[in-house]
Amino acid sequence: MASSAGLRSRKKVDGNDDAGEAPAAAGTVSMARVLELQAQGRVAMVVDGVAYDFTDFTAEHPGGPEYLKKNAGKVATEEFVASHPVDIIERTLSAAQFASMRLGPVDKSTVTADDVAVYEAGSHAAAVLPVGDKPSLESCINIYDFEAIASRIVPMQGWVYYSSGSDDEITLRENHNAFHRLWLKPRVMVNVKEIDMSTTILGHKVSMPMFLSAVAMCKLGHPEGETAWTKGAEAGEIIYMVPTLSGCSFDEIVNARKNKKYPMFFQLYVNQDKEKVKTIVQKAEKAGCTALFITCDAPQLGNRERDRRVKVTHSGAAAQGGKSGGQGQGTSKALTTFIDPSLSWDDLPFFKSITKMKIVLKGIATAEDAVRAYKEGCAGVLLSNHGGRQLDFARSAIEILPEVMAALNDINYDKSKFEVFIDGGVRRGSDIFKAIALGAKAVGVGRPALYAMSSFGAEGVARMIEILKGELHLTMQLMGTPTLADINPKSVIVDNLASHIAMVPPDMLQRETYIPPVTQARANSFDRADGTPPKADAPAAAAAGGTSGGGSPPVLSKVAGAVLKELLSSVLGSKAGFTVGRSAMFLIMFLVVHLVGNLALFKGEGAFNEYCYFLNTPPVGLAIKVIEYYLLLAFLAHAGAASLLTLRFNKLKPSAKDPLYKYPLGQAKLALTGSVAAVFIVLHVLHFRFSEKNFLHDSSHAQSDTNMHALVLEVVPQYFVLYAAGIIAIGIHLWSGWAKVAKKMGLAKEELQPAIDLGQNGAIAMTVGFLLCLWKASADATAATK
Repeated sequence: MASSAGLRSRKKVDGNDDAGEAPAAAGTVSMARVLELQAQGRVAMVVDGVAYDFTDFTAEHPGGPEYLKKNAGKVATEEFVASHPVDIIERTLSAAQFASMRLGPVDKSTVTADDVAVYEAGSHAAAVLPVGDKPSLESCINIYDFEAIASRIVPMQGWVYYSSGSDDEITLRENHNAFHRLWLKPRVMVNVKEIDMSTTILGHKVSMPMFLSAVAMCKLGHPEGETAWTKGAEAGEIIYMVPTLSGCSFDEIVNARKNKKYPMFFQLYVNQDKEKVKTIVQKAEKAGCTALFITCDAPQLGNRERDRRVKVTHSGAAAQGGKSGGQGQGTSKALTTFIDPSLSWDDLPFFKSITKMKIVLKGIATAEDAVRAYKEGCAGVLLSNHGGRQLDFARSAIEILPEVMAALNDINYDKSKFEVFIDGGVRRGSDIFKAIALGAKAVGVGRPALYAMSSFGAEGVARMIEILKGELHLTMQLMGTPTLADINPKSVIVDNLASHIAMVPPDMLQRETYIPPVTQARANSFDRADGTPPKADAPAAAAAGGTSGGGSPPVLSKVAGAVLKELLSSVLGSKAGFTVGRSAMFLIMFLVVHLVGNLALFKGEGAFNEYCYFLNTPPVGLAIKVIEYYLLLAFLAHAGAASLLTLRFNKLKPSAKDPLYKYPLGQAKLALTGSVAAVFIVLHVLHFRFSEKNFLHDSSHAQSDTNMHALVLEVVPQYFVLYAAGIIAIGIHLWSGWAKVAKKMGLAKEELQPAIDLGQNGAIAMTVGFLLCLWKASADATAATK
């Protein structure tokens, strides 16, 4: 893409055509022509140096027309390649569509700086994020460590695309849970000093019985995209299956190999255009891919609801607010409209005619289809349910494996000509061991590599392979199996494998990292009119004589009691380090005590003075003085820490899931309100602690001689604006920081939101009360001067 340097400026005429525009070089299209089409209402743009007119495609675009329209008349290369390979347009459109939309290469000399679309990094692709407290690569010791990190740094569009499954995601979870129904039978007194886990996969020597399964659009998770998989696989001496729908171009992926002859496999989504299929397959073979894994379980993409809710970023999130989202159907749908739903066994001769690569069918789910694949001359099958992303309640590959092997053995299949692989749910080296024991030649891993890449790029992928290799090595030692040949069906107990009601040990790491799907009402925080979210246990509570609903007195009193208990425990020191709670408690005490006193202004001078005398009488006066000085120090510390954190961060926008206090603008707000509140405390202390008219300043004064009411009427009008600003700042400070305090209290899940509401509503009430008192003091002072 042309840079701003060296671009000549262009004069605009009526905002459309250019004055004095030089003609484009022969065989090219000028930028003026692109702008002319845009002025006519056409959706023309430039991607990777080529001009396209996508007007006739906007209505069909699965991600909705907005992304295309917003870049009309622009060079949109930077945003496009942030998450797409540059060749995806030609690869996915039909030949006729591509020919009609492609206008031709753009004459770069006609492009100006104003023609280049402004792209915000991280808007829908992975951006370089601050390290912060992210765990180091060395500290990651299992696969879930990568998933936990990825879930916190991958942009939402990419995360839901990677992690979602179909419908209720039963199969997604079952893929891993099924391994828990297999128990091991270790043999002892075996020499396991040397462990050999090397094997061959489709004729290629590898360091362990594992390969990297194809996963689409890896640049949504990390700028390196699929090139990180290439590098990681080569470093780990295993094979990578290159996806059809990659984020990087095919050439970038294969050229990332240090050894240009290092073997690779290629995964194929079959295009409806057979000539395009032929071109893609033969290009893969020429680049050194030796096996063609044909995806046969996706004639139609599964109902991936989490992905659909987020939709493709370009389309906006109109549907989230209850408006029509047009054709926006999520990243999955946006990428796969070209897939041929008519793919059948009758197409196998076609594939054999266009390539010499070994053909493996990916997505086999029954013994019958596995046997047929063998009889049709395929080199193998990959038992898979597409990572739980297609048919929900499809069985896991590890459950199907014994049936497949039994059926193949029944026909005396030739193991040297046909290999069985599985993928889905592999998270431990022991999972690999179990698959090998039941007859698999190797296992494929997808999401583990995806999360490792998203977390650390190529180094993460290599580390992930190293972890699984180490776990498999240990499992083989503890099982008394020094080589893969020693692993056999007798090594595992399969009695409960096909039983879906068996007791399964809970996987706590999976529970921590798994983010369940939610309804759209929950995603929109769409609650009942009375503010009470519907609860499944509401009928039971009502039947028991209780009340449901967060606003009822029993619930509020229970929450208030829990909040008070937590705050008091923080003040008394039972919760070490809970300084935020301590500051909140002191601030609440300060506000309540002073608000009650200030409200006495409405009862007249006598009542106000009496309350002031009470507050200034030891030990009450001493306690209040301590609280005031503590709050002064606390606000200064808040302001200073927030200022440092604001300067430390360089990401100016919050992520969708970050609370207010976790992003720089929030930190800056805390710094501002902390500073203003500190000034408020200083003014308060100076005027009412050290004023000559305050009897505490001079103990020789009798209380009866001190008129605190007169002092208030004298001070408040002079500093009305500063006091008002201080009060508002304290209110904002307490309101916005209360959620952080409440979340640290250890409250029950059902108590948290009512506790947040209670504190924030209290902050609003106290702020309004103080402002009313200020108004009353100012009005009384004005009346006294007349």
